[in-house]
Amino acid sequence: MDARQTVSVRTRRLGGLTAVLVAVAVVLVVRAVLAPGASSGVESVGGGQPVVGQAPPQFSGTALDGSRFDLSAERGRVVVVNFFATWCENCRAELPLLQRLYTQRHGAGLDVVTVDFNDSGDARAFLAPYSVGFPALLDASSSVGHAYQVGALPVTFFVGRDGRLARVFHGQLSDPTLADSLAGLV
Repeated sequence: MDARQTVSVRTRRLGGLTAVLVAVAVVLVVRAVLAPGASSGVESVGGGQPVVGQAPPQFSGTALDGSRFDLSAERGRVVVVNFFATWCENCRAELPLLQRLYTQRHGAGLDVVTVDFNDSGDARAFLAPYSVGFPALLDASSSVGHAYQVGALPVTFFVGRDGRLARVFHGQLSDPTLADSLAGLV
């Protein structure tokens, strides 16, 4: 092998090593951003599967806006727990309805929390056009979604003032389905 071939081989090896290092760096950055317990996301999940009439799985974490959310601290209020993903068009369509509900009923003892489940999209960008005022958590590890046995999206869980799961609605919410689901709770 002459000197030019040796330099060429070293250059290719260095280029390959650089590509591997860049790939590792990208993976580490993505993991740091999406890791549970990161600046925005679910930090703890407890309890069993969701059963109407029983306490739902409890979860807590830091919302995208930096606020804290802890389902167990919501006892005495009606809580609407909505699961979404940025790729879900039905989820996008129900956001204005959820925001309107939150705006109209928050002062009357109702809270809304939305959980970005099984998703790698940009939840902040997804929610931004709707000026969402309620907490939105990232479920990067899918732990809350799995605890709630979420399958198809969207799905919404209605927790009564007594801290028990009152209803579950699968699919896109509408004004009539929301009214039916909240009947007797607020």
